[in-house]
Amino acid sequence: MDNLMNLIPGEIKQICREIRQNCMFARPLLVGGAVIDLLEGRVPKDWDIEVLGEDFGQLETALTDRAPKLVGKCFGVMKLSAEKCEGLDVDINVPRRDNKVSEGHTGFAVELCPDLPAKEAARRRDFTINTMAFDVLTGELIDEWGGLADLRAGVLRATDPVLFPQDPLRALRAMQLFARKMPEGSIDPATVSLIRAMVPALDELPQERKKEEFSKLLGKAKNPSVGLRVMRETGVLAHFPELEALIGCDQHPEWHPEGDVWIHSLHTVDSAAWVRDNGNLPEDWVEPFMFGTLLHDVGKPLTTVFPEDVKAGRFPKERLWTAWAHDTKGVAPGTAFMKRLTNERKLIDRTTAIIREHMQPFNLHQGGGKGGAWKRLHNRLRLDVLGWMCRCDHCGGPAKNIGDPDLEHEFSEHCWSRFTDLGAEPVKAVLMGRHLIEAGVKPGEHFTPMLQAAFDAQLDDESLTEEELLAAALSHESSPLREGTGG
Repeated sequence: MDNLMNLIPGEIKQICREIRQNCMFARPLLVGGAVIDLLEGRVPKDWDIEVLGEDFGQLETALTDRAPKLVGKCFGVMKLSAEKCEGLDVDINVPRRDNKVSEGHTGFAVELCPDLPAKEAARRRDFTINTMAFDVLTGELIDEWGGLADLRAGVLRATDPVLFPQDPLRALRAMQLFARKMPEGSIDPATVSLIRAMVPALDELPQERKKEEFSKLLGKAKNPSVGLRVMRETGVLAHFPELEALIGCDQHPEWHPEGDVWIHSLHTVDSAAWVRDNGNLPEDWVEPFMFGTLLHDVGKPLTTVFPEDVKAGRFPKERLWTAWAHDTKGVAPGTAFMKRLTNERKLIDRTTAIIREHMQPFNLHQGGGKGGAWKRLHNRLRLDVLGWMCRCDHCGGPAKNIGDPDLEHEFSEHCWSRFTDLGAEPVKAVLMGRHLIEAGVKPGEHFTPMLQAAFDAQLDDESLTEEELLAAALSHESSPLREGTGG
């Protein structure tokens, strides 16, 4: 317990002392993931303090100097100002009972019960490892549900088999929590059965709640594949048919000795986590990159030529195990998967851009693509991000140093070399609409193809002057000033 106390910032201890001093019967306890992190020797990023024995309103008054903000009054939760807590993320809550009264994720009647004893207060928590509480003021670990034993044994176990199935979000929470907290462990068989029975209820969950669990898995787990395997083991994968279809989609044994597309995708997303953790990506590209690497091959089940296709004469034998156009064909299932999680247009567009373009560096390399082709590709998807996608795809097999994509790879190097020359921003057009107007062209629908002709010429030959680009635009077939058009 001394080790735990040493990991707890003085500000957290002070907050607990203030609660105790201002509320005579209050007992503040660290709960949830913070306790797990402390027991594992990690300093938590988030601090959840549950206060036994005190009314929620009285707590709010007692913590006025910390500028508390109600984030869930009906759930008995307030967030303290990080500015008033030395930059720490601190949530305060009181014990409650959640009673299922109707269908759906929101079909709960919440009763705040500050007088609940510690064991009853923890009963509503999903897994035993999350039921542990730590008294910062006394140094006591409160473990009424066997959470410490399960944590040490690496077992993820539902706390209460009656309460657990009431919230279908827990079926998804299992995959990210297991991957992040106990990747070498196992899931209690009875808990697996509970989750399997909950899968149909996943339809009740709003998009943002499902996305939150995926974002934790892809954004925090060292090996996201662990959580994806949990989804398969518990039957949750059936809710995401775009991923489930990867299982059993075999690949060319010479190109992909690791196995089917499912196995390859697991390896690829683990390599992507290495990229994520080593600061190789712009911050605003991390999330779409992780989703994009996970989904990059979702078009293969739609395009792969299997032995039965050759046998039936639908394809020549030379096409066996090929998956032509799986990149472009993967955009539709990739979009369907993302829309099951979010309506964020920018995230969906960036994720599907990775799916759509991930084969282009190979195609350009094989086809001897010139500078203009690379510039066009960069304008569709920045080449540094695409280079890392290619590197992770290359590391998607057991002989490729999984999890550490620090290997020679020609396509990736091409991307990064071109990116160094082009910079982070898309290549901008030199010729604008005003140039056409100045040349005597009246605005109209012909502007777009004329400007595109000039831009294409610019991309293919950066030495062209503005006058030469204008000439390219004016000579385009849509130009009203083109010779022979009578304009």
